[in-house]
Amino acid sequence: METMKDTEVINFTLPIYWACYLINGDADGLNDGEQEEIDAFVEKERDGKAISWADVSEPWFAHNNDANGLGGDVATFTAVLY
Repeated sequence: METMKDTEVINFTLPIYWACYLINGDADGLNDGEQEEIDAFVEKERDGKAISWADVSEPWFAHNNDANGLGGDVATFTAVLY
């Protein structure tokens, strides 16, 4: 098995309702503007690299998150950038 150089694993605390879109590409449950918000966050964080979503934890309540600072149900999303 070949390991890839410049591979980076990052954990983000993100709204749990983003999971269907990030993991499965299913935007059906999103409200107006939410898909664009998610896409903008991902584009900024991937910084020109490819991104693969590797894992999502069990949800919990937090007073903020890494994407928009709002409180709500969140999870740890593990991303692999390469």
